[in-house]
Amino acid sequence: MSSLFNIKKNTSPSSEGLRFRLDSDMKYLEISEEIQKGFLFFLGASINIKFTHSNLNLSEQKSSKDKFAKNLKKTINAYSKGTGVFSDYGELNEDVFTSHIYSINHIFLNILSNKDVDEKLRKVAVPGIEKPIGFWKTPLVDDFVNPYLNSKESNFKLNDIHNLIEHFFERIGTHLVETGLDNCKSYDAGYAYFSMQFQYDSKGTAFLLEMITVFLSPVYMSLSNYPLLYLFSPKEFDSTHIFSNILGLFCVGIDPNIITPIHQHHQHMFYSKIHWKFSLENTSSNFSWKFNIEDDSAFATNIFKYAIKIRETDLINKKEAFINSGMVYKKELEGQKIDIIKFYQEILDVLIKKYNINPPEEKFSWNNLGDLVQYLAILFYETCLHSIILEDIENP
Repeated sequence: MSSLFNIKKNTSPSSEGLRFRLDSDMKYLEISEEIQKGFLFFLGASINIKFTHSNLNLSEQKSSKDKFAKNLKKTINAYSKGTGVFSDYGELNEDVFTSHIYSINHIFLNILSNKDVDEKLRKVAVPGIEKPIGFWKTPLVDDFVNPYLNSKESNFKLNDIHNLIEHFFERIGTHLVETGLDNCKSYDAGYAYFSMQFQYDSKGTAFLLEMITVFLSPVYMSLSNYPLLYLFSPKEFDSTHIFSNILGLFCVGIDPNIITPIHQHHQHMFYSKIHWKFSLENTSSNFSWKFNIEDDSAFATNIFKYAIKIRETDLINKKEAFINSGMVYKKELEGQKIDIIKFYQEILDVLIKKYNINPPEEKFSWNNLGDLVQYLAILFYETCLHSIILEDIENP
């Protein structure tokens, strides 16, 4: 992997198409400039790990050492092609990135998992200190870590993780904005930072960055997959809305007996010519069904109504698989006849208790449109899942 550090020697070009799609989708999702740049820095820093441990099927792209190296270089350069030298990126303070990466891992491991992040770091001797310390070890960023000191893993749900990840991106992105780096340079600086850190502690660097990758919420996991989708699944990528990407990433690892029927229904409801909510355009902002925060309640209601239509298809015959999956949160709904309004309230209760996501109401607010679209994707999944196990849904 060290041969990839000096990417001036790489011949793989960057792609304006990928930059346009990723930048326009982040803009469509109303993600702030600071969060965008922080995300792109992290994407550059973790792109090696993203390719190596992808949740996509890249077996062909990794089938030999030569193919692996060639496709890894293509992936690294897909969004932007920098120098790979951290000192080339202005007045960046590496301590800002190191301290926040160490601090968020401290939250994930020391606070939430009762483990010790330092055990994963290469130990180095420091003059004047009796015991060697981890290469990555820095003072914790107190105002970043302190709000989570009393958190417990059992109560730390998807929405809490999402907010923590966005806060992390915002903190490092603020430094990038203050330094004047644009999106491409932010990504390039991230890769250069990885290259620098990896040479001093390869295992510790890979571990800390992979931990953050594992904890990415569906919306950022989706965006982080864009380089791979653009390069290796271009047809599907061009015709897929960000809502669908988020839904797909949210469902990774769930029993195929559950996800396949829900995915089939999703494709029918949003991409068939009968419904055609998501047209065949190549940016989310150009799709015919434009999400917006002002109409969040209306979009949530429509998503719910589209999801319960799974009962009108032959997928209703999958009921036993859904019941036996162990994925149904409100098992007590099995075999019930229920009023549609009451059922909607039951689903909203699932999202509050299982994910700590509050429904659209004036007293709650979304971080950005991406936060709302992520909510709607989860709403669609849980509604499909629970509606299948009912005996009937009755109109009032």
